[in-house]
Amino acid sequence: MTLLELKDVSVHYGRIRAINKMSFAVNEGEIVSLIGANGAGKTTTMKTISGLLTPSHGSISFAGQDITKMKAHIRVVQGISQAPEGRGIFPGMTVLENLDMGTFGRRDKTGVPADLERVFDLFPRLKERQKQYGGTMSGGEQQMLAIGRALMSNPKLLLLDEPSMGLAPQFIRQIFKIITEINKQGTTILLVEQNANQALARADRAFVLETGEITHSGTGKELLVNPAIKEAYLGVG
Repeated sequence: MTLLELKDVSVHYGRIRAINKMSFAVNEGEIVSLIGANGAGKTTTMKTISGLLTPSHGSISFAGQDITKMKAHIRVVQGISQAPEGRGIFPGMTVLENLDMGTFGRRDKTGVPADLERVFDLFPRLKERQKQYGGTMSGGEQQMLAIGRALMSNPKLLLLDEPSMGLAPQFIRQIFKIITEINKQGTTILLVEQNANQALARADRAFVLETGEITHSGTGKELLVNPAIKEAYLGVG
């Protein structure tokens, strides 16, 4: 079943076209990765899906409903949640308070305790430090908190924008292992990531963005062995 679909979506910043007639779909239960160089349009795509930007052309549907002009906070209620680039946690709030912010607008409040335990099972460090202020945590811990907060809205689709950015190698491995586990538990994931090796290795399907357009698509395994992708994004000539 198609969960998310973009059809001919274009986005402009003033006169600058950041995305040009982009079309792709994410099926329920998948991990789909978007890779590309800086400025390719990856984060713009995520912001458009989450409702922070409005397309100048095209349409977006989610679970069979047109959400092209839907407000961002309503999209969260409908089942789209994002852990943004740069994490975006609240540094002056505790871990528990940050996680509680993820339940804003949630209709099924009775499910919150179970989802909190799910987050603590995925990220035991958050449980250990639930009274610690977010701003005093390491980069890897803050990324865990950002993903955990997004999960607290009980999303159907989790948007992850550069989850490995600025992290030490041991945290990168841990974060991607947890992303796979989140997907196995039933959450569909759209992943934007500059670590192309990890992004493609985890993806059911993937798309390559260049200057706001999709230039390659296929399964993660297919793109991992594509000579052009290997040379441009995987450091293999």
